[in-house]
Amino acid sequence: MTATADDLSGNHRVGDRRTVAAWTLAVVEVFVAFAAVAGGLALIGDHWGMSREWLHYTPFATWTGPGIALMAVIAVPHVIAAALIAVLSVPARLGILGGLLAGGSLVAWIVLQLALLQVFFFLQPVMVVVGLIEVGLSMWWRRGVVARAAH
Repeated sequence: MTATADDLSGNHRVGDRRTVAAWTLAVVEVFVAFAAVAGGLALIGDHWGMSREWLHYTPFATWTGPGIALMAVIAVPHVIAAALIAVLSVPARLGILGGLLAGGSLVAWIVLQLALLQVFFFLQPVMVVVGLIEVGLSMWWRRGVVARAAH
């Protein structure tokens, strides 16, 4: 790919503009990151008093490890993905990729959680839906970028 006059002058190409889908995705990503930090801190502080027996099939003896993992595996990537959207000099394709990865990681986290803990909590399906919404918003944004590039 060669640099265009717009690229060199600092103006963004039409395909790199942030759409309604992009900004909605960023809001969802920030919400998930906030929820993951709050949940991680609650797990670390044992504020929910969850049974340690649920950790039987995991490498953890207390909820501190899962709390740290929740923040590292979910909160951090979601903050990065939102930043890829908010920083307008970042190409749209990176924001789209970040959204796909963040949404996919959230779904994978819940699937892994169900498999290891073998305990159902009402927020698990809610967060799977949120992860799928992230993937859907990423695809919607991508479709808009591709359509604008074709014109």
